[in-house]
Amino acid sequence: QNERSQILRGDEIAWPEADLETPFGRALAEWQQTADKLVARLRPLLPKPGELQYVRAREPIMASKYAPGSRYIRHYDNNCEDGSSIDCNGRRLTMVHYLNDIPLDSHGCHLRLAVSQGTFDVRPQRDHLALFWADRRTPHEVLRNDGEAARYALSCWYVDIQEAPQSPATRM
Repeated sequence: QNERSQILRGDEIAWPEADLETPFGRALAEWQQTADKLVARLRPLLPKPGELQYVRAREPIMASKYAPGSRYIRHYDNNCEDGSSIDCNGRRLTMVHYLNDIPLDSHGCHLRLAVSQGTFDVRPQRDHLALFWADRRTPHEVLRNDGEAARYALSCWYVDIQEAPQSPATRM
């Protein structure tokens, strides 16, 4: 990473394969299926009808590591307001699954969500899931990791195929 990218984001990332030939791959594939079912079950529960109607695809799972001292500045996962801008990438929902604990608030590495009601910090806890809007409704950042241990997570993005019909995301 160059110096500029370390200022913007300090995480290390990879895209693991859900290879059914390995125990890890099978576990990852099972996680994908469970996450997909959760998103499908949310469709009829949202107050705005049709909000997830065309969310029918998922980008590949990304694994991330935030080593001590790293962070990710405030950003959107989809720089889009209404689904019609050239900046729209189709991402509608962001899902983050934490793989380990950050034991103390003072260790940082929280996910900070900035919404109309204020800011909310989510402390990483093993097996907890954060699910939030990927577009301009939810600017977010990962606060600096001031602890001694790395923070690990799996993330994926659910895509509105009407907004981004050419997206390389996998259909659900």
